[in-house]
Amino acid sequence: MEQLLMVAIKEEGLIPIVEGSMVVIVGRRGCDMNFVAQRLLERLKAYPIKYEVSEEFIARMTLMRNLGRTLRGDSKTFVAPLFPMIFIGGKLVGGLDQLIDIHVTGKLIPMLKEACAIWL
Repeated sequence: MEQLLMVAIKEEGLIPIVEGSMVVIVGRRGCDMNFVAQRLLERLKAYPIKYEVSEEFIARMTLMRNLGRTLRGDSKTFVAPLFPMIFIGGKLVGGLDQLIDIHVTGKLIPMLKEACAIWL
């Protein structure tokens, strides 16, 4: 799954942004979940770069995710695209739910420190 996401991100021209920044949020324009992810990271003193994607990119991502699920034989339910996508240290963390999960389990701060996004 992550490979499909990285292919789409490369096509969008986001690789230099993701690799050259400590924390990046890629999401829909005006999406409240982007704001929640941004506020969580800012409360930890990590200031992310936000990149808003086009609706065409979102449609392509949805198609790729659903195609991937179909090819794996899991075509019972189709899913919406994974937005916002959060990258820390050039690596995909996942969506808002994964960001909150790693924060609750105590893994977010060490991850941010490793990426040199915070100094605590």
